[in-house]
Amino acid sequence: MPFLTEYKGTFSFCVTVFAVFFATAGHAVMDPRFELDTQTLDGPKSPAKQIRKSERRIVRTHISESYEDSSRQGSVYTVKQGDHLFKILMRDYGLTNDEADALIDKIRHENNIHDIRRLRVGQKIIIPPLHKHEVAKSRHTRVVNDSIKVKDAKDTSAASQTFRLESPVVALSEQETVTRLKEAWDNIVPSNNSVLKPLTIQSPTFSLTLDPNRYPIFATLDGARILLDQNATIPPLVKSLIEEKDPTVRIVSESPANAKSFLAAMLGAAGFYSVEENFNLQFGSDPKLTVYSDFKIEKTPESVIKQDVVLLNCSQAALPMPLDEFLKNEGFKVYEPFALAKTFPADNPTQRIFQIVSNDQSGIVAEVLNALEISYRNDRHIDVFATDNNGISLSVKAERYFERDGQRFVITSFDGDPVTYTLFRILETKGYKVIMLEKQDDFRKVSEKILSRLHIQGGYAQHNIGPGKVSNYSLQMSGFKLEGTGVPGGSIFLTNLTLDRIIRDLLKENGYSVHVK
Repeated sequence: MPFLTEYKGTFSFCVTVFAVFFATAGHAVMDPRFELDTQTLDGPKSPAKQIRKSERRIVRTHISESYEDSSRQGSVYTVKQGDHLFKILMRDYGLTNDEADALIDKIRHENNIHDIRRLRVGQKIIIPPLHKHEVAKSRHTRVVNDSIKVKDAKDTSAASQTFRLESPVVALSEQETVTRLKEAWDNIVPSNNSVLKPLTIQSPTFSLTLDPNRYPIFATLDGARILLDQNATIPPLVKSLIEEKDPTVRIVSESPANAKSFLAAMLGAAGFYSVEENFNLQFGSDPKLTVYSDFKIEKTPESVIKQDVVLLNCSQAALPMPLDEFLKNEGFKVYEPFALAKTFPADNPTQRIFQIVSNDQSGIVAEVLNALEISYRNDRHIDVFATDNNGISLSVKAERYFERDGQRFVITSFDGDPVTYTLFRILETKGYKVIMLEKQDDFRKVSEKILSRLHIQGGYAQHNIGPGKVSNYSLQMSGFKLEGTGVPGGSIFLTNLTLDRIIRDLLKENGYSVHVK
């Protein structure tokens, strides 16, 4: 005789099953996929005892035995969602940006970290001993109760004060992560409302409905649907029913707590033509702009030709708006569902770049001296031998003459004449600092000779000018990075490269101003 079994649990769905068993030769016939595990039908377990808000609770990172020896030489940090090395060192250990930058390579080496932008949630990192150990110690222990009331020790009757310790960057909740991805997903994979309606399966023997708030539906490119089971709470029985009755439904059971793994699982079920992880995109060679993306998506085989390539990032660091627009013009649409608000260029740039635009040697000399804020005279005659009683005088013409820190400098071009060479060497015996340029000397060689004579440190190389080692992009450019007491403002950058608009915009984003002398 048929019987009715009705179950309504904590999964926000209701299943009504009519099952008919037929006994044949003493054996019951039943599909093994639909055998019930009684544990899945149990009600929710009793909640863990909650901690009262008035209690003060200290959370310390658990360190396994394998890390104990290493921690004696430093401390161990457990990576949380949204962390990167710069944030950890500056937020939890009180380092400045420069101090953190100086320590990055050492931490990478000790922890075998190949890419500091891609840390795993739960990964343990050994932080070596720091000079600011007191600051590190005070920041490494985190108070997690809502507030701590502190009374003045000198006056117990004084009114209490409330202090709140907050992280400068708040990690997104799992629900907010899903909500933000849903907004971006609907733009990446447009669909009609019929595809996104709540999942409902009806048959003569059962009905199945899932709560769309707990189990949202995402469209796919090939007409199927993704059912997100973010906490893996759908029992095997219900999964089997869904897969049996609606093969177009793809169930993704990945927690949004790890944003990158979550995105990878969703993209794997989306039916795209191609998905590439950890994608790098380079523009130019010098200056060289490199854009880093967690995922590159080609919807169809024609996506590249049609300039319809998607870059999807899971970082909370947003690309600058000029770079976003530049990539769009190059055929790349950027989506950053978990990013914070985009930043704006600094109103008062703190670093200067001098672009040397002259092609002739004389113009290069003038622009370099102007960048160094050196006043000079052109075509000055300097005595080699002053007029004596015999009425004989000998002088040479210096193309540039200037004085600096009590010393006299002469810049001249050497034309191969040995007499001219000898006369200027005689000037050196009289205390002049002679900078002799040869015909083939270009911007790099001219600058090296001038800087060497002035004892200004700085070699020609391709330097990182961008936002640092932790970002979604980097910018490298060749030139002279000059720092020290003899440099105007303490720091300038000299280059003769042509700077496109996007390069200028990104330099401005990073606090640089570009000058043409």
